[in-house]
Amino acid sequence: MTDPLLDISDLSVEFGPKTNPIRILHGVDLTVGQGEAVGLVGESGSGKSLTSLATMRLLPAAARIASGRIMLDGRDLLSLPDKAMPNVRGRDISMIFQEPMSSLNPVMTIEAQISEAIMLHQNKSKAERRARVLEILRLVGIPDPEARLGAYPHQFSGGMRQRVMIAIAIACNPRLLIADEPTTALDVTIQAQVLDLLRDVREETGTAVLLISHDLGVVAEVCDRVVVMYSGHVVENAGVETLFSDPQHPYTQGLLRAVPSLDGQEKRLYQIPGSVPPPGTIKAGCPFAPRCEMRMAVCERQMPALTIRGDGHQAACWATEDLASAPAKQLKAMEGTS
Repeated sequence: MTDPLLDISDLSVEFGPKTNPIRILHGVDLTVGQGEAVGLVGESGSGKSLTSLATMRLLPAAARIASGRIMLDGRDLLSLPDKAMPNVRGRDISMIFQEPMSSLNPVMTIEAQISEAIMLHQNKSKAERRARVLEILRLVGIPDPEARLGAYPHQFSGGMRQRVMIAIAIACNPRLLIADEPTTALDVTIQAQVLDLLRDVREETGTAVLLISHDLGVVAEVCDRVVVMYSGHVVENAGVETLFSDPQHPYTQGLLRAVPSLDGQEKRLYQIPGSVPPPGTIKAGCPFAPRCEMRMAVCERQMPALTIRGDGHQAACWATEDLASAPAKQLKAMEGTS
């Protein structure tokens, strides 16, 4: 097996003073293979976007990385000086942010915004940059790109602005593309077009994709593998078909039960009781325990580790773990606390 393109291990992020920090991410482990599409799912507040911002080294000033490594093609991004990161962003790793209207510069033309990334990372003449901009605009499906070069973001629809964001992100052929809720606030027809575009970009350029979403339908359509996060923890990791057919964590099971059925048999959609706990309120045990219908005494005392449930399938849950495969010492500990 080849080394992954992106390898995040034991990543923890904290806010607040070091003497009394609030931990938001707890030992996150995440990998994305060469050319692979990985979905990162979970409710709002699960830590998905914060994981991506940490990967890009774009955390807010109040946050800090308490532990972990972020390896991109064998290079530790956390060990790089701040002045080296602009050479990495856009060239090796790019990000599509949630809201294109707030991410695009309203007083710069579309050509200028796409050319900016090319100018920063590639030694091209003005004519070569313009030719590359036209090539990318055609790739992302902007109609009549020659006439749109001098247009401004407000002259585009929401779907077209999202295509421009993708164009900027792929301008320098990055190895990894992080797409943070790229279909948010778009109607279903435009959503389908954007997803088709992401697939086309991946096939034509070989770019790996980390797709952040709360929409399991989107993830099922685009991704090879799915990582489920809850309250800053990775709770399940599996191939997309395995996750949808045999989810091992109660939280994943709840998310899938909440998806509308096409057969129309369900009169009322399932709802996971409660909500994601505010950061810092769960001091011990599994953060999903207060909402879990399968919780046991040990769940409130000790956070389970990710354990192997099958080929490439991992989950962190005491209730669904095969006790026969657990180490004898762990079984004794569980019996003593149950």
